[in-house]
Amino acid sequence: MSRDTTARNRHILVVDTTDGPLPAVLEALLAAGRFCVECVGTASDCLARAGSAATPLDAVIIGAHLPDGTGAGLCTLLRNRGVTIPLLLATRDTSERATVEGLDSGANDIITLPLRPAEAIARLRAQIRAYETSEDAMLQIGPFHFRPARRMLQDSKTGSRIRLTEKEAAVLKYLYRSEGPVTRNQLLREVWGYHNGATTHTVETHIYRLRRKIEPDSSRIGLLVNEDGGYRLCLGGPLAPAAVKRWDTMDHTIPSHSPAPVTTRVMATEMQLLSA
Repeated sequence: MSRDTTARNRHILVVDTTDGPLPAVLEALLAAGRFCVECVGTASDCLARAGSAATPLDAVIIGAHLPDGTGAGLCTLLRNRGVTIPLLLATRDTSERATVEGLDSGANDIITLPLRPAEAIARLRAQIRAYETSEDAMLQIGPFHFRPARRMLQDSKTGSRIRLTEKEAAVLKYLYRSEGPVTRNQLLREVWGYHNGATTHTVETHIYRLRRKIEPDSSRIGLLVNEDGGYRLCLGGPLAPAAVKRWDTMDHTIPSHSPAPVTTRVMATEMQLLSA
């Protein structure tokens, strides 16, 4: 049986009115399915959250009817703003017209209501898997936007780019999709295709070079930490000074800190599109 690469906690935004069918049901449902869930009640709040510097989102589930627009209109706005993560539109309308409208607006999939929990979770996981292996995938790793297909890291603040080798990109991608620490032997098998008996020196060399690119201060560790005989990515970004560890220190769980969300403004033309 293949390993579920979405087992690591994923951050999902649920967009629906407070008395709508989604928040109460999905918050409990997704929490039980190893997802971290946030709920907002309007399209404006969704746009603000999607554009904020808070913990990156892995997917958005959107109700069809919102106080300030439609779910399909919100999908269009998110795509126009460059949001590429999976968008799932939840609706009670099972007509072909509604399905076509939702998919054409930019939604990756349609969830029909009343909710079928197991199916909803399966659809969500499938969309996340498909996105992370697609050419369009842009994964957030600390301060960097990581595009595996382009083998490139881009600083989200300065815009500076870091080119990666094929193996460096493969190592980062595997660590991103893994639950917990990954041993050197695991990386050998999954990235290089070697058996357990092969030397781990190759892995250690690539990790060293990768750290020189993303963490140039050799006295500090912020993203790629040593843990339990292997490595783990701290996706939230560099650690606070009190939690800083040296690269060569084998460590246990190290907390990460995410900046608070910022508010963005919805332009009048976008509001017209939402209500269309």
